[in-house]
Amino acid sequence: MQKEVREEPISELKSDARRAVWAFLIINICVVLLALIGIKEFVFAAIFIQLGLILLWLLPVFLYQVLIKKQAVVLSTLKALASYKNLMGQVQWP
Repeated sequence: MQKEVREEPISELKSDARRAVWAFLIINICVVLLALIGIKEFVFAAIFIQLGLILLWLLPVFLYQVLIKKQAVVLSTLKALASYKNLMGQVQWP
């Protein structure tokens, strides 16, 4: 019984992490297409925003999970990627 309770959050983390990876992949494909079209200003802004997300959000969450909470690297990676879902929930799109 306890094992089933423990697997549910991990499967949810994996699902959220997959969504985050897909979101990053789609954003990067759009950025490459825009670069090929010739909209350089937006491409630089999109790359800057992505680097900011990685350095200011995902990396600190990952390091906190590994260094402070002493969790496994794989679990910490999943939690960092799943936290991207919470970040995107805070953004208000026009």
